[in-house]
Amino acid sequence: MTATFEFKAIQFYGPVTSLAFVRSNILLAGRGSNLSIYDWKLGEVLKEVKLFRRSKIQGIAEVVLGQSTIMVWGACSLGFINKNELLGEFNFSEYILQDWILAGDWDYHGNACVVTAHNLLLHISSDCKRVEKISTCGVGCILYSASIFSNEDDVIVAAGTVFGSIEIWSSKSQAVVSHLKGHEGSIFNLKFSKNGRRVVSCSDDRSIRIWDLYSSQCLAVGWGHSARIWQLIYLSNDTIISTGEDSTTRAWRFHDRTLNCVQVWEGHSGRSIWSLAVAEDDNTISTGGADGRIRLWNIANKPSIIEDRRTINFDDVARTITIKCGNIKQYTATRATAYAFSTMIGYIVLFDTVENSWKQIYYSPALAGYSIMKGWDDKPFFCVGDRQGFIYIIDSDDPSRCITIAPLSEICGKVIEIIPLSKDNLLYVLVQYGDGETPWSFFALKVDNGLSLEYSVALAAQPTFLIASACVHPNSDLIVVGSRFGALAVYSITATHAPIPASGCWRRVISEDCITSVTANYIDDGSIDILVTSRNGSYSVCNIVLSSETETATLDHLHLNRLAKGSIEGATYLQDGLVVWGFRNNYFFVWNETLQYEIMSEICGGPHRQWHFRISSPTEFSFVYTKASSISIVNVCDSGDPSAANSILQEGSHGREIRAISVAPLTNDRNALLVATGAEDTCIRLCNVFSDGRLRNLSVVRKHVSGIQELKWSTNGRYLFSSAAREEFISWKVTIRGKNVYLYPICSAPIERDLPDLRVMDFVVEDTMYNGARCYFVVTVYSDSAIKVWLFNPSKAEIRLLSIGRYKTCCIFKAECYSTDESFHLLIGSSDGHITSWDLSKLRQAALCSPACETAWKIQFPDPEWSLAVHQSSIKSLIIVKDTDALVHESFIIVSGGDDNCIAITKSTKSESNFLPSKEYTVADAHASTVTSLAQLTDDMVLSAAVDQHIRVWQLLPDSKLSLVEDTYTTVSDTGCVSTDSRVDSGGTTLLIGGAGLAIWHVNSL
Repeated sequence: MTATFEFKAIQFYGPVTSLAFVRSNILLAGRGSNLSIYDWKLGEVLKEVKLFRRSKIQGIAEVVLGQSTIMVWGACSLGFINKNELLGEFNFSEYILQDWILAGDWDYHGNACVVTAHNLLLHISSDCKRVEKISTCGVGCILYSASIFSNEDDVIVAAGTVFGSIEIWSSKSQAVVSHLKGHEGSIFNLKFSKNGRRVVSCSDDRSIRIWDLYSSQCLAVGWGHSARIWQLIYLSNDTIISTGEDSTTRAWRFHDRTLNCVQVWEGHSGRSIWSLAVAEDDNTISTGGADGRIRLWNIANKPSIIEDRRTINFDDVARTITIKCGNIKQYTATRATAYAFSTMIGYIVLFDTVENSWKQIYYSPALAGYSIMKGWDDKPFFCVGDRQGFIYIIDSDDPSRCITIAPLSEICGKVIEIIPLSKDNLLYVLVQYGDGETPWSFFALKVDNGLSLEYSVALAAQPTFLIASACVHPNSDLIVVGSRFGALAVYSITATHAPIPASGCWRRVISEDCITSVTANYIDDGSIDILVTSRNGSYSVCNIVLSSETETATLDHLHLNRLAKGSIEGATYLQDGLVVWGFRNNYFFVWNETLQYEIMSEICGGPHRQWHFRISSPTEFSFVYTKASSISIVNVCDSGDPSAANSILQEGSHGREIRAISVAPLTNDRNALLVATGAEDTCIRLCNVFSDGRLRNLSVVRKHVSGIQELKWSTNGRYLFSSAAREEFISWKVTIRGKNVYLYPICSAPIERDLPDLRVMDFVVEDTMYNGARCYFVVTVYSDSAIKVWLFNPSKAEIRLLSIGRYKTCCIFKAECYSTDESFHLLIGSSDGHITSWDLSKLRQAALCSPACETAWKIQFPDPEWSLAVHQSSIKSLIIVKDTDALVHESFIIVSGGDDNCIAITKSTKSESNFLPSKEYTVADAHASTVTSLAQLTDDMVLSAAVDQHIRVWQLLPDSKLSLVEDTYTTVSDTGCVSTDSRVDSGGTTLLIGGAGLAIWHVNSL
């Protein structure tokens, strides 16, 4: 009996192709063929409905005054929705026109009009059911864009041609009234001003131009986007909003025949922001990107956050304070609204940002000429060190409570570094002195109706170790210290030695660059996970375990990642994820690494200056920096108006084509799958996929420098393997800590060429044992027909080359293996349409029996045991299915799909000495285009995906034939990979489809 399947599309994370604000709180978004309805002020999804059968929604006409109908179009499809029925059940009819629709709008009398790709204006009847009239201007060239403006007498069309010109024509006279020429590329978008007197356009030449329609003259040209510009909006105050291929949104101000970029927003991943909408009355714009993310941006003069910005000139400080205090040398934050400044002649002055007042709170001649100052951001205390090694702890609320701490050693030199720390009701101060050999001092102070020294200990200084950062263990007496040269040291304060020796010291933890911050992350069973950031733009999570017997510590790397933005100067964990800050070129940035968006940026001149930053939430932070003999203070706090906040309305995924999807055997959440995806953006994303289609992004890992080709997990889920171009093959260690999942690159396959140009197209991985340790037998296949066999040993963090073989001179696209305890057979699908098999059993056995020191690559790669022509051209997908009918001889079934649109069944049967193939069955027209992926649903059900965007289920019949069971269409274009799992979908299977976006489906057997 043939089973039937029900496909249900649950969620789609892909290009947002259209946006429109309607009502006061509703935002409509076209995501594929589905219309998503959001209450953007509350940040909620109200409804999602499929409108078109196949076409993507590429435009939504905003409702004009007096009308209650919304026009929706995409490709050749057109439809209408009653605005009053949006949130209820409504009937929707899809009308198919004869040409591609480029623009739609309502004329002055409330009738719908659309412009097609051949420069025709179609007037739709008042009942929205038929084309009532067709207008043309006689110029029938192909258009890339169009815009409509209407008045009481006429409908004016602005047509952007493929040749770079703009034709302005009238539907009344059906003639061109203005010919605008100046762009040097195809016109991608254009919009009328509110009064219809001007047009703004963008082109393949990356420029934005404003045109006067009466004189046909270009009034201004704006440059700023680093790639093509896709969308424009002309606001009523001569402000232009643009989005482009560079994934930026820019605001432009037109004034005095100049067009200047006044603001830039960055909030999307990958490439291209495809859609743009504005709610001008609410001073809000919305952008939708290729990454599937929908962002809201505030464009009002009064921002969603209250920003207190002021600049302090050094000379003004001297005039404000009655005494002569000298030039300002250093400063630090104290309390939430105050800053303490040290001066060259020994004074400490306090600036209160609320009262805008200065006062002198402390003086010591020992601080004249030299001092170093640090503070506790959330407390009123700060500390100052002098050239004699003394530390002054000052209470900014009550300076009389100042205490002075003498150095523990008589000969110590000046204080060169102070790290203030805190835990519970104790304040800690870690001090390093200038002579380099004096032990570091660690002071603990109790805050109880004043400051008192609780205890002090000396820590043995490490050679060539200049302190840059430190943290204390929240639940123990461990201190972790980072150096300016990339080293970490850990101390146990409970040790009885004096000075206390380091329990462990590790050099080049990330690199030789400065360890800018160390933060306690996760505590479990006597170990400590710490977040370490480096000035080279990388950050790492490390696990430190202290032995209670030997008092020595071991360090294990759990996670390593890098930013694409610049150096990292600090990091912290907030409620919505990991936040890092640092410098790139001449500006300072704050970045939410978990949610992948920029919180703030400030052009400050770069890192080579005095600066201080503190943050308590994404909308509560301050940044102070010195520039040009003045101090700038930026205090930011939440205004309490959520409707005006820059926020993420809809999360997304990769901003480029997804090429690999792999579901982990393990998970960090029992209610969700753990999924790894790789894309052309070179990133690996880890996320949780829930049964309702929700996506929770965990991390974006950047290690590869080229597009990802394949991802696969080990059978126990402890390791992830990835391949890409430039001969990149990386083995990752996977660590689950609560809801966090960490990836650390243990090792990479060696690259033989100075200029690698080959792709690691695919690979197979098999668990095995070597010298009593779990290892992995790996075979990688390359675009030049090379085959390499490796042995990956996680315990030694090494991957060893065993053998090299070669097929022919064509590209190998896919690789699979059939293995038992005694045998290992490699199968490949190549660009010549052949499936070829090698028996690597002896090679595997020889490798596992050889000593570790042997030159393993000397093991000879065998000749193929068979090769069979199965497809007419390249084989793009290949899976092995168990042969349930094998009774006498051992056999397995190979299902393959290729560029010839075919799916083929090949059986490999074991004879006396080897396996022999037989071509069993071919479905010549399985799809209308390349079959890019295959997956096994059940023992006898196979799922196929192709570039034609069809997902089909085939039953494998007892006679090795295929029977089509189900056929459905996916909105994911450039469909390239699929993956299935049945753990979180009760009674069914979760299907993940990757390409230009990520679709999540449920597949149920009926």
